[in-house]
Amino acid sequence: MSSSSFVALHEASVKYPTGSGAAHKALSKVTLLIVPGEWVTVAGPNGSGKSTLAGVLLGTCRLTEGRIVRKEHLDIRGVLQHPEAQPIGDTPAEELAFALNDRHLSKEELNRIQQQALLRVGLDLSPETPLNSLSGGQKQLVNIATALATAPDVLVLDEPTAMLDPAAREQVLRVVRQAHLQGTTVVWITHRLEEAVHASRIVAFQKGEVAFDGAPETFFYGEAASDSETPCERIGLDPPFVVQTALHLRKKGLDLAARPISCDDLAKAVSRLCL
Repeated sequence: MSSSSFVALHEASVKYPTGSGAAHKALSKVTLLIVPGEWVTVAGPNGSGKSTLAGVLLGTCRLTEGRIVRKEHLDIRGVLQHPEAQPIGDTPAEELAFALNDRHLSKEELNRIQQQALLRVGLDLSPETPLNSLSGGQKQLVNIATALATAPDVLVLDEPTAMLDPAAREQVLRVVRQAHLQGTTVVWITHRLEEAVHASRIVAFQKGEVAFDGAPETFFYGEAASDSETPCERIGLDPPFVVQTALHLRKKGLDLAARPISCDDLAKAVSRLCL
């Protein structure tokens, strides 16, 4: 493992048995480094290996080939795609108490942190609320609050906004962005490519293999303006609306000085054309 990396996968493969007796290879000889301080967005079609990667990083999925190396004493927390699969307690209070068990907090300190953790993700409810009374989206927000409460070194989020409405999605992006700015390394797995706006790097999977690993601008726009097909398009994914708009303008002969990913970047690039 590189001295600058937190987690390293080396020729990592995961195989699942199938009804036919053959093995389905969910990951195939994947080599990947996760570097401190980066925000890695993991993309790819359904069944490409994204959720399997999350399980490997979180230690819930064992490799059948290759190896994973983690930095000693590394705190990795995560949120799974299905919120019902994650809780081990009956209330948010129990979830948070378990996550913070090694902090030796007083009852008063724990209560304060529990309230703050829920409010941080936009949940104004008692920590003693039964989890089975919450919606799927609320349960996911509890899972995210629990993962963030420990200020982990690495935060792995597998489709964390899949069950959330637009306002809740924005709230989650804000709090994860804040954690990232405070030093947490983020691995954000998503099919919503508009959520790649904060990424410092995109890793795209296809049929269990890494099909792209590089800068978001290169993933969405290609190496050069003359590229007929971008890496995103080759994998069969639809780029975000901002990128689609910029690519359409480029095909119309309008030379944007930048390769925008966010709405703000697109507005600035278009305004320069009018000067």
